[in-house]
Amino acid sequence: MAVQGRDDPAANRERQFVQFQLDDAREAQHDLRLFKQDVLTHWRPSESRVIGRTTLSPPINISFGNEGYTEDWAVIEIDSSKVNTSNFQGNIIDLSGRITSYDFTRMMNSNSQNAQNFTYPHDGLLRLNGTIPDTDMRKPTSVDQTDEQCLMVIKRGSGSGLTIGRANNIVSYKRYYYGDDSDDEYQDTSKEWGIFSYDSKSGAFSDYGDSGSVIVDGLGRIGGLLTGGNGSQEASVDITYATPITFLLKRLQENGLHKPNVNPTLGGNHV
Repeated sequence: MAVQGRDDPAANRERQFVQFQLDDAREAQHDLRLFKQDVLTHWRPSESRVIGRTTLSPPINISFGNEGYTEDWAVIEIDSSKVNTSNFQGNIIDLSGRITSYDFTRMMNSNSQNAQNFTYPHDGLLRLNGTIPDTDMRKPTSVDQTDEQCLMVIKRGSGSGLTIGRANNIVSYKRYYYGDDSDDEYQDTSKEWGIFSYDSKSGAFSDYGDSGSVIVDGLGRIGGLLTGGNGSQEASVDITYATPITFLLKRLQENGLHKPNVNPTLGGNHV
């Protein structure tokens, strides 16, 4: 070890940090064993793996309506009997992982000009609350490490895990091509909210398997749902596409959900 035999403040801090990581890993290992036992006991029958049902799923559309956004969403009703009511916390994002709390805070607060600084939650769980106003998404008041206007945003997806990105005020358009065996092609466009990677060394903001991930700012406000991307961890150019939450809430209301709630609670027989 680099600190072996040393007894200075820096070495002691390093030992404390490594000990913290070791204790955290042991706790995670313990929790994983308990989860495995729970799965083997309660989830082995296929019928026990059904935790809810799809109640609304409109057709996927591009350039939908007057707004021209991509529409790709569904409403899932969760069976509350499959949820542990004693520890139900609603929508949260687990910030633990490959980015340390120090680096995460530094990246989110990369420019001291921003009035709303990110505070790392004591338990590592960012609780989602409310939505980002459309005006803030179109005209961000914050700036990144290069003094460019943007919103610092977060997502955790099944493909690339926890990442930090920069959502700018530019409306991005994706182009779709439809063709068959002939030379005829049809092209169309669809408006999206564009998110770029944090910097050239941080890797892509999203990758395959991340579709449907919620994108939030440092205050836990929801900005949109991830629909696709044009990059990967190896790509030199990376942009992620998302549908704004304001459009999604409007479509929920137009489809009969008059009081859509982005902060779920337990009630009745279902969530």
